[in-house]
Amino acid sequence: MGQDTYYLEYNTSDDERVFLKFDNENDRDGCHISLDMYKVQLGPVDMEVLRRIADKFHGVVTPPDENKSL
Repeated sequence: MGQDTYYLEYNTSDDERVFLKFDNENDRDGCHISLDMYKVQLGPVDMEVLRRIADKFHGVVTPPDENKSL
């Protein structure tokens, strides 16, 4: 049986639509919660913030072409 992949779609503060890929469902959920908490407590989530938080949860920003089947 193959390993599952979990995706998170997120819009940054500059209206860039981003897809993040995770190997673990808990990492995906933790990243989503952290991004939303950052937005509420500290301000807008730009690409730099998104990448920093995604890295903490082992997330990978995926190219738009890779997500055509979503």
